[in-house]
Amino acid sequence: MNQEIFERNILSLTASDPLLAARLGRVEAAANASFVLSKTQKPVMTLDTGDGGKALHSLIDPEKEGRRLLETYAQDGFFIFLGFGCAYHILPCLPQPRISQIVILDKNICLLKSVLGEIDLHALLMDSRVRFLIDPLPEELRSFMLSNYFPSLSGDLRTVSLRPRVETEKDFFLGSMEIIRESLDILSGDFTAQSRFGKKWFTNTLANLEAAEQSSTVLAPGRKAIVTAAGPSLEDAISSIREERRGSILIATDTSLPVLLRHDLCPDVVVSIDCQHISYNHFLSGYPAEVPLVLDLASPPVMTKISPKLVFFTSGHPFSQYVNAHWRRFPFIDTSGGNVSHAAVSLADHLGAGKILLYGADFSYPEGKPYAREAYIYPYFRCRENRMDPAESLFAHFLFRNQTTGAIWHNGKARYTNTAMLEYKERLENSAAYLNAALIPVSGRGEIIRPKPKAGPGIMESGTNRLPDGVSRIFAAGTSSRNWKDFLAFYGESLKNLPVPRDPVMRYIQNLSKEEKDLWTTVLPVSTVFVKDLQREKPSAPRLLELSRNWTLETIERTTRRAL
Repeated sequence: MNQEIFERNILSLTASDPLLAARLGRVEAAANASFVLSKTQKPVMTLDTGDGGKALHSLIDPEKEGRRLLETYAQDGFFIFLGFGCAYHILPCLPQPRISQIVILDKNICLLKSVLGEIDLHALLMDSRVRFLIDPLPEELRSFMLSNYFPSLSGDLRTVSLRPRVETEKDFFLGSMEIIRESLDILSGDFTAQSRFGKKWFTNTLANLEAAEQSSTVLAPGRKAIVTAAGPSLEDAISSIREERRGSILIATDTSLPVLLRHDLCPDVVVSIDCQHISYNHFLSGYPAEVPLVLDLASPPVMTKISPKLVFFTSGHPFSQYVNAHWRRFPFIDTSGGNVSHAAVSLADHLGAGKILLYGADFSYPEGKPYAREAYIYPYFRCRENRMDPAESLFAHFLFRNQTTGAIWHNGKARYTNTAMLEYKERLENSAAYLNAALIPVSGRGEIIRPKPKAGPGIMESGTNRLPDGVSRIFAAGTSSRNWKDFLAFYGESLKNLPVPRDPVMRYIQNLSKEEKDLWTTVLPVSTVFVKDLQREKPSAPRLLELSRNWTLETIERTTRRAL
């Protein structure tokens, strides 16, 4: 090992990744690694694999080999390199400004120390786009992907394998690729939702700020909760709900409210999370004035007219989080499950329930029936049917609108489900491990829900500390720091003052302050909409940020003018 080269490399690495630099200082160089010179006099690492040495790069011209490998990929996007070797295949990325991130994934930290003691790589180590993941745990890799890959800004994800290195650790690299694929599936779902609703989330939140400033309703805690979803099984559960009602908080999802009212069951709370105007259909049959309505800040503004008792909450939408941090604190509900039943269970948990009974969450269409009778879809389709398009065909179209819908047969009866509903079910099952309450799904005609066992004392997924059973959080908004118009003026001025975006965009973002990063995060869902709308143009990441900022500022101005 050349100590001078090693110290120079470590000094360069310390600026970007001090923890990795400290780890390298505590380990020895790899005993099974050695170096030979190529014909172009470049050092090449060879590994003793027990059946002779395996060179990780070309022994003729490793630099040329590295350039040729990279030439097979477009020179933009988010690169993950499987195997570090001597970095000849990575160094050609550094001059490419539209490469947003360079992630190096490898297993053996001792091999990395061997390379850094042999080859001067300070230019690579000082590049702010470069991140090392050396022998990460599966959860660490998954967390990194979900926190650092932004499809709208990062560009396409490209994995580049250093084949000789991958072959020496096949299980590790295959396992890592599976985690990366799983993470991409999650991010793909988020990207799809943001590309559909990114602008609507923002405009709805702006329109709701005035009502949110005036809301002061507080929800009472309770030790036991009943949550009703609107699956067909809800029809069979009415008598059971009546029996369990005493001493319980009855929390209805917006879809299940008409069903409960039809059976003279008035809930204590109603929850709605959908940002689309179709949510209003759930309340056309009437709404009990005395019942608090719990709304996402991004709910349609028309929903604020339904009840005089409004309770707003924040979810994971970036602008909602910004509102929460810089204007008024709102209680949090977990909407990551993607459906209102998941959110209602989260609310019950936050109200301190020790036990949550869940009815009507079928996550399927038992015998082809989508909802319990009296749910919104029945009058909705009755109003739209005609001789050429009767209600039966409307229901059939609704049932099979998702191409993954298929039948599961049991005891001669079919229930229809699809990938999305099964994912909702899985997320709810997984969330049970992080609830303070015991989730008790009451079986019906649909999918069987099997809650995961408790994760034990620690940190909940939402990042808040677990509470003992029966102890509630206060479910009410805090005091606003200023009136809503002044807040929007402050937010708009802060957006205007952000530095002009430039490539490489991840380096630009990493050089921002935390406050500046938070501001750009609020417009990321909007940038996803522009990615979809301008997919033929393929605008650069800096241009996407500018388009999103300009649209946001124009929307703020329109909202403020309408309020005058």
